[in-house]
Amino acid sequence: MNSGRSHDVISETALRAFRKRYPNLASTGGLDAGPPVRVKRLDRADSYLLVPIGDDVGLRGIVQFDARGANVESSASISDRSSSFLMAEKEALAASRRALPNRTGWRKPFLAWRPCRESFDSMRPLWVVPHRDGQVYVTQGGKVSETLTGGRGV
Repeated sequence: MNSGRSHDVISETALRAFRKRYPNLASTGGLDAGPPVRVKRLDRADSYLLVPIGDDVGLRGIVQFDARGANVESSASISDRSSSFLMAEKEALAASRRALPNRTGWRKPFLAWRPCRESFDSMRPLWVVPHRDGQVYVTQGGKVSETLTGGRGV
């Protein structure tokens, strides 16, 4: 199965799962699932997928899948429809450069997550932005940290 086709299947599955879990939102019609986004786990050798669900107005929800079996793990509806799904990769890189102007050798950011105070919700992963001397973490709100705290979030 090619990657585009498997993404279509995952997106379709996400839309069905969301409609089933949130029938009142689904009845408004016009829902569409975006492409899945892979998130690397930082606390174990694993990853998961997030699929945004939206309509003409904006984001309506997110469906989370395990990446191995593509099974739905959880879903959430979004009450603030002006919310964006995820900060853009280029915004995470720009935030990192602004916060740490003396760092060099910035590389391509990737999405990742582990339970921590900086990102207590797996549906709001961090951007990990590697640089010559290590990496930094950028929250979906744009806050940059050089380390992550322990714990299960705030």
